[in-house]
Amino acid sequence: MIDKRKNDHIFLAASPESQIGDSWLDEVVLVHRALPELDLDDVDTRTTFLGREISMPFIIGAMTGGTELAEKINARLAKAAEELGVPMYVGSQRVGIVKPEARRSFEVVKANAPTVPKIANLGAPQISRLPDDQLLRWAEEAVNMIDAAALAVHLNPAQEVFQPEGEPYFKNVLDRLRFLKRSLRVPLIVKEVGNGISKEVAGLLNGVADIIDVAGAGGTSFVVIEGLRAKEARPELYELAQEFKGWGIPTAAAICEAKAAFKGPVIASGGIRNGLDGAKALGLGADYFSASQPLLKAALDDKVAQAISRMLKELRIAMFLTGAAKVQDLRKAPKVFGPRLESWLRQRGVSC
Repeated sequence: MIDKRKNDHIFLAASPESQIGDSWLDEVVLVHRALPELDLDDVDTRTTFLGREISMPFIIGAMTGGTELAEKINARLAKAAEELGVPMYVGSQRVGIVKPEARRSFEVVKANAPTVPKIANLGAPQISRLPDDQLLRWAEEAVNMIDAAALAVHLNPAQEVFQPEGEPYFKNVLDRLRFLKRSLRVPLIVKEVGNGISKEVAGLLNGVADIIDVAGAGGTSFVVIEGLRAKEARPELYELAQEFKGWGIPTAAAICEAKAAFKGPVIASGGIRNGLDGAKALGLGADYFSASQPLLKAALDDKVAQAISRMLKELRIAMFLTGAAKVQDLRKAPKVFGPRLESWLRQRGVSC
């Protein structure tokens, strides 16, 4: 059953049907600098992530694991990550912990990307009910499975509500995160999966998470995906999902919310499709950006390295055209906001 669910997620996430809403990154205009006072060759996209140098502030997003198809996708993503020097997440590893035969679909990442930072991944509902010893065992197993430099715990309440096999168990998650922060030998990342992180939640994560990933609305919607999966067997769940398919905080707003309240690094994701989107996210204050759906599609066609190389070129051009020689210079680049984002920030008392 879980194998079918994992493959359903792959094909639905790669389809246009799952791409819902607007990240509001089109509400961000980076002001053109006609006199950049540098050459394109002077632009340096390199930065560090978890203490290691990477080629640009980009992370391959969390996608999949647990099936033969997922193994092939993860191997292709990992090869490209290693070739181009960028970090990568893996999908939720519970399946690799409870089904030993599924471990290989994650272990291929360690084999194909031995030097770049890799991020392990567990779900908040699954850890919420685990006692300390089992939780630490799961976390260590997830980290060791891919030789991870960090562990991510994903917050996905909206997905769990609409998933036919859903586990909307979020009581005690903050306590479980605090335990992991105290006990883990690697940094802890807390991320959403496409509905965004508010300033209120970002504030709660100070001292708990080392990094947060806002994963805002405007890209892949797991509300829609789970609704589509439920359509035949549980049509009422599909109809409910249709009502909530636009639920969430658009990515541009989520970046600003998180930066207003969280004291650590912030990863921007959710509807980021290219290097220009990434440049806008960095201009809003994100420290890194991440994308999943464009690379999932590229992985299915075995063209991941080409897709990432294009993102790198787009980022470099955006930096050049704003006079940003280094990544941190983008944060100082002037920008103009559209009315929706400007209204959101004003009403929420957030600056960006």
